[in-house]
Amino acid sequence: MHAMTEALAFDMYGTLVDPIGITTALQEVLPEDADRLAVLWRSTQLEYTFRLTAMGVYEDFERVTRKALDHALAVVGRDLGQAAKDMLMGRYNDLERFIDVAPGLDRLQQAGHPMVVFSNGSPRMLEPLMAATGLDRWFDGYLSVDPVQAFKPSPRTYRYVAEQLNRPIGHIRLISSNPFDISGARTAGMSAAWVNRSGGPFDTLGDPPEVIVRSLTELADALAHPA
Repeated sequence: MHAMTEALAFDMYGTLVDPIGITTALQEVLPEDADRLAVLWRSTQLEYTFRLTAMGVYEDFERVTRKALDHALAVVGRDLGQAAKDMLMGRYNDLERFIDVAPGLDRLQQAGHPMVVFSNGSPRMLEPLMAATGLDRWFDGYLSVDPVQAFKPSPRTYRYVAEQLNRPIGHIRLISSNPFDISGARTAGMSAAWVNRSGGPFDTLGDPPEVIVRSLTELADALAHPA
């Protein structure tokens, strides 16, 4: 069945697990700034990956995430000791799955789709996160951008997925909640499905994909009954 079904490559952060869920851990150390810090941490993390890739420089995602935390703290004028920062990084490897993930992945697995996680995350982050969330029960493993030494949306990262899965890039579909990821995949020749968790508009740098859903259960319906 795998030979006849489309392979699915799932983004991790924002698609399968909620990075803003780190707010709960932040509330333990800086309750009055937790909400703002969670958003700043995530936005800075992404911005740093874009900057590094544009400069042709690579640092693993764990280090980028730590640097993004330091910047977010500086922006709100707060500081934390090393023990608190280590605690937050540890909790980043135990983020909550979105509620639709389990039923959606069950259905996609039953439909025979080969599925992998494809993430900017480093192996040191992805391995404990997949174990803590139980995601490894649905996936054939994970593909980190780490061997490529570049972050999404570099075309090299999407081509790497095709090489590792031993499939033409057009026979793989990226599943992501991040518009930049969707545009990157499509530019590289991969098909895509946008999980619009925020309910907001797609960005204006590229056209939205044909498959747009609000959850992974909707995705299972969309792929089972293509328009």
